[in-house]
Order: sequence, then C-alpha cells, then structure tokens
Amino acid sequence: MRNLKYIVASCLFIFIAIACNPDDDSTTVAVRDRQEVDLEDQLKLSEYLETHFYYEVYPQNPVGDEVEIKFDTISGANANQTPLSQQVTESFLSREGIDYKIYTLKLLQGSGDKSPTFADSALVSYKGLLLENDDDGNQILFDSSVNSVWFDLPSVVPGFAEGVSQFNGASTITQLPDNTFSYQGSGLGAVFLPSGLGYFSATISRVPAYSPLIFTFQLRSAKTTDHDGDGVFSKFEDLDGDRNLRSSDNADNTDEDTIGAFNYIDADDDNDGVDTIDENADPNGDGDPSDALDTDGDGVPDYLDADTAIAVTT
Repeated sequence: MRNLKYIVASCLFIFIAIACNPDDDSTTVAVRDRQEVDLEDQLKLSEYLETHFYYEVYPQNPVGDEVEIKFDTISGANANQTPLSQQVTESFLSREGIDYKIYTLKLLQGSGDKSPTFADSALVSYKGLLLENDDDGNQILFDSSVNSVWFDLPSVVPGFAEGVSQFNGASTITQLPDNTFSYQGSGLGAVFLPSGLGYFSATISRVPAYSPLIFTFQLRSAKTTDHDGDGVFSKFEDLDGDRNLRSSDNADNTDEDTIGAFNYIDADDDNDGVDTIDENADPNGDGDPSDALDTDGDGVPDYLDADTAIAVTT
C-alpha cells in the first residue's frame, strides 16, 4: 500500500488525486475536454464488459467470507462464459457538467443493516485495477488492501464512493484472539468507472492519465459521519443534492467565505458568529435538520440564516 499525503493526514491511493501529493513523481499532461474523454472511456468500458467475465477465487484457509473477484477474457476454453455486460447495472453521477455512467457488478448485496452514503465512512477490503494487462498478461493492479481499512468516502475518487454506497456491510463481525476480525455476510462487488470519476488528467505511478478504472471490494461496515461535529450528519449538508459535499460555485458553502469551508466541515455554516450546533439545527437529535428551528419564519433555518444569530440555551 503506497501512502499519499491528504492535507495533514495520510490517505490511501484511491483518495482523490487533486487532494493528494504522490510520494513518487507524477507527470503533468494537457487537460482535455471532459466530454470528449468520456466518450472514449465509455467505448473502452463497453468493449471490456462485452469481452470479459468474472470468477471468484477463495483462499485455502479462509477466515470469514473472504473472496477475490477476478476477470478474464471470453475466448478459448472460456468462450461460453457470460459477459460482464449482461451482469452489471448502470447508474449516473454528475460531475463538472458531465453525466458520467458507472457500471456496478453486485454479487452480494450484504446482509448487514449498515449501508454508507456518499458522505459517510466505509470499512472495505479492495483492489484497484486498470482495464489493461501487463507484459506478462496479468491485469494491472495499482492499489489494494487485503486487510479491511476505513475510508472517508467524500475524500476518495467519486466513482469508488458511488459504487460502495450501493451495498450493505456484513451481518456478523467477530473479533478473533489475535485482535483481528472476521466477517460474514459482507457486500461483494465491483465498480467500473470512467476516468472523469477517477483521476482524470492526473498521471500517477501505475495509473496513466485518462484511465478508466475498476475497483473490486468487500464492504464490511459503515459509519454515518458528522465531519464537523455540528450535530448535522454530513449527508444532509449536500445542499444542492448532487452527491458531492464540495460542489463548485459555493453551492455547499452557505456563507460563501473565502476559506473553502464547505458546510460539512464548517462549524458555523452561516458565519453569523453562532455555531451551528448552538442554533438548534436538529432539535430531536437524530442528525437530520429537517426539524431545524426557523425563528423568523422565512423558510431558512436559523443555522443557515446569517440574519438570525440566536444561540439556543438549555
């Protein structure tokens, strides 16, 4: 696992390229038109899905429900295999004015009751792959973690977060004598995504610019996240509903301040001098601000209304 810097904390390779500084050298390339690149990516993904199938590989001595998803070409002895194109589902995610198509292979939904949103944290084991093979005929692996690791989904490539959020975690998590964990009933699948939902024009070691990506994963667990501790779950701080907590044009930044403090990481969302948590943003304490106090009745709750700075005392 290669470590990358993310602001002041370390992060794993699938964290968004714009927020990470690779430890090794990266190459700057000309930024191309996103629509043009996406048309090319969709052709590559479509061809891959039409010509490849999946199979599962199990460890010799499994602990829990470990399984590896692998892919191969439909040819020769595998000529009768079912193509991935007949097994994936399609969804769309808008970024930078483009409606990107994502393909999800859902092998096991997951039998647990925890499912992350795009704004939450997820515990996963995973592999990141390119569509291409290396000189030895092996599919190029650019990142992986056999051990389950926690990801802050707003900080990973959007396509990965979108894929993981379609699954549930394990139904049973057992701590073993050696302080590791085993899992049963984990979500199991893969997501195939265009470069616009990956690293796009960034050239990082093992991932050329404009590369469509594949992530296989098992979802173990999830946590609903309140990044700034203001009492409002982060998923409710996506004000424009585009499944992105850092939308452009300050769409997710109520006070439009100059420090880039989007609401999900801003303790005082409206910058009125009273912290969000003190403006009765969530009276019943369930993290959902739909019941937030609106003192002046203008349709804007106090915690988003700079004209109303009333701290609620208890």
